[in-house]
Amino acid sequence: MTPRRMPGTSVTGLLSLIVLYLVLIVLVLVFAQQVLTDLSFTGSSATVVVLVLATMFPLFLGALIVYNVVRLVHDRAVRRPGARLKSRLLTFFLVIVLLASVPQGILSVSFIRTAIRAWFSEDTGEAIRGGQQIALSFFTQLERDLTAFASSPWAMSLMDGVERQPGRVWERVQGVNPTLDSFQVFGPAFQELYAGGAAELHLTPLQAAAAREGQVARESAGGVSFLRVRLSYFPDVRSPGTTIGETSLPGAYTIIMASRLPSGFDEAAGRLTESLEFFIQLDRFQDNFVTAISLFYGFFSVPLVLLSLLVSFLLSDEIMRPIVSLEDATRRVADGDFSTRILARRGDELSLLVDSFNRMVGELERTREKIIQAEKIAAWQEIAQRLAHEVKNPLTPIRLAAERTLRRYQDGSESFGEVLETSVRAIVGEVDNLSALLSEFREFSRLPAPKMEAVALHSVIGEVVATYSTCPSVRVETDGVSEDLTVFADPGQIRQLVTNLVKNALEAVGEQGNVSVHVDPVKKGSSTFCRIRVEDDGPGIPREQQSRIFDPYVTTKRKGTGLGLAIVQRIVFDHHGQIWFETQPGVGTTFYVDLPAAEAARDRKGLL
Repeated sequence: MTPRRMPGTSVTGLLSLIVLYLVLIVLVLVFAQQVLTDLSFTGSSATVVVLVLATMFPLFLGALIVYNVVRLVHDRAVRRPGARLKSRLLTFFLVIVLLASVPQGILSVSFIRTAIRAWFSEDTGEAIRGGQQIALSFFTQLERDLTAFASSPWAMSLMDGVERQPGRVWERVQGVNPTLDSFQVFGPAFQELYAGGAAELHLTPLQAAAAREGQVARESAGGVSFLRVRLSYFPDVRSPGTTIGETSLPGAYTIIMASRLPSGFDEAAGRLTESLEFFIQLDRFQDNFVTAISLFYGFFSVPLVLLSLLVSFLLSDEIMRPIVSLEDATRRVADGDFSTRILARRGDELSLLVDSFNRMVGELERTREKIIQAEKIAAWQEIAQRLAHEVKNPLTPIRLAAERTLRRYQDGSESFGEVLETSVRAIVGEVDNLSALLSEFREFSRLPAPKMEAVALHSVIGEVVATYSTCPSVRVETDGVSEDLTVFADPGQIRQLVTNLVKNALEAVGEQGNVSVHVDPVKKGSSTFCRIRVEDDGPGIPREQQSRIFDPYVTTKRKGTGLGLAIVQRIVFDHHGQIWFETQPGVGTTFYVDLPAAEAARDRKGLL
């Protein structure tokens, strides 16, 4: 039995496609990150890497597609089973992929255009610029108000008594300028004397000492932003405004006033600035952005289409494998190999069909064995009858000769010696015929199994023809035998096969006629054979004997035993070949023998 496994899904191919899909996802994420973070594509190293990967990956998938397409074209060129059906399946899968991807592409392009129009709207840009302008105006106005208050000529008059009653001074200052949220007083040694208002806006003595006189500065403390200004107050100085812009003298008091900025002002202003910069970048690199988005979509969609095609090849192979296995097994059964079986996975959709096929082949094999056994019995019965007939025929003249000799001996006839010599000669001749008959029968029944090797038909046919070309009146042609044609066979049996066919042809033409031997290469499906043709222009084979020409002891010759063609047929069958003939009475006969070529025969022997 030669089981032929029907493969399942290619695990390696499936895992490879999964890995390719994961690689595609990673590359898409990297590419998207590159597009969204660097619209100008100024990051040269990252951009080059992304673009190289975005180019090489589809090229790699395209190379795989081209390889599979070339293999499919080759399969169709050599007419490999299932190639045409595989082409139709791939066309069907391709149509499905295009129907799924084309609408998606149209919708994606439309979405990209709509999104770009929304992103590059002039109203959006004006709104961002307006928000930034409002934030800047508020900050500038607050800074201007604080500066104007600190530099006003009556600011010092408000500070009178700060060294004695700083709390009352803070109430007076806050009443005049409600925008102030913090008020601190430091002594000449920068020791804190008073702290009013929001505690989170208060400075440390060190920070107060580092502040510049009369300059408004922005500070941040505890997540809160504010504007503060420093003033120096001299209790002995009554003239207001004399210390503004001057260096603090010994004995001066330092006053820190602060105004709080709205909560989240820095973050909001930063976001507005970043948004405006991003919008300006979008506006500046609008063409690049559209190109990048198009490349992004192409990089995402084209590999998906290619992966879908690769999946189509994998699925078509998976669908075709059981069909091709069944076709191959059917062909082997048709060639006579009833030991072929197909192994299928349990639960497979075609397992029932495969089981039915295996049962059918098993039944055919058992039926064939019964038929062969019955044919063997019938053949041996016929051979026994024919052999008994052939043996019985010479026994009658042997008996008559012996009885005639005995009577002459008993009668004392003077011609006894002559009769004895004649009778003995007849008995010896009949015994020789019986011996030749039994020798050929033994040769037919004990034909050994062939010992295979490469045999050049040109050499074998040349030797046989040289042996039988002694008669000048009979012409034997061998022009059609090429030196390159070889078969994997038993050289002795092939020589015997050619000898019997040539000998039969020469005996058929008699003393006048032509015999030709040709060998041609022929193709049957995927197998190559060497076809031997032996032609003669003899009288042909009578119609009534054509159906039994290969049966043992059937002959048209007077002295033939009828085992020559039976032996030829046996040799052909042992070499997995075929033999047949074409004949026309009065025109001639041609015998055809197809033997597997050397390579095809080796392959068949390895499979069996």
